[in-house]
Amino acid sequence: MEKFLNREVIYEGKILRLDLDQVECANGNLAYREIVRHNGGAAILCITKENKVLLIKQFRYAYNEVLYEIPAGKLEQKEDSLSAASREFEEETGLRALDMSYLTTIYPTCGYSNEKIYLYLVTKYVKSQQHLDEDEFVEPIWMDLSEVLEMVQNGAIKDAKTICAIQTYLIQKNKIQL
Repeated sequence: MEKFLNREVIYEGKILRLDLDQVECANGNLAYREIVRHNGGAAILCITKENKVLLIKQFRYAYNEVLYEIPAGKLEQKEDSLSAASREFEEETGLRALDMSYLTTIYPTCGYSNEKIYLYLVTKYVKSQQHLDEDEFVEPIWMDLSEVLEMVQNGAIKDAKTICAIQTYLIQKNKIQL
């Protein structure tokens, strides 16, 4: 364990804060930890009984490329993950979930961030209305699970939350014993 000593807020923005923490290490030495503080996010794997998976095709500025991801979004201050997942699913896809079950929680960047992403599964939904932010441009795409798995295998799907959600779903569905 490390003992917290001091914190300096370096940057505070709309979706994250960067802290520089001074800590005392287990051996007594002092060190600094740069930590990105984030409210967290919720992501939703939507899969039909016909094994169709709903992905979002979206340009991601940080990587300067178009990525394929499951629908997701950030938690608002003090918002619970299930509410965020329901809200984001409808906003991005134009579908309202009739069932939503918890899959798991992942720590996508544990070396420098406290972000948690809560993964959910949807298998039943009804048509609703898409409500995108004015700077959000996403394209919902239905794909066969076999095609999605091939895209994971060949590196066409690079998004960690998407890969984790699909793998967790398959492990739970097939009750794979490790």
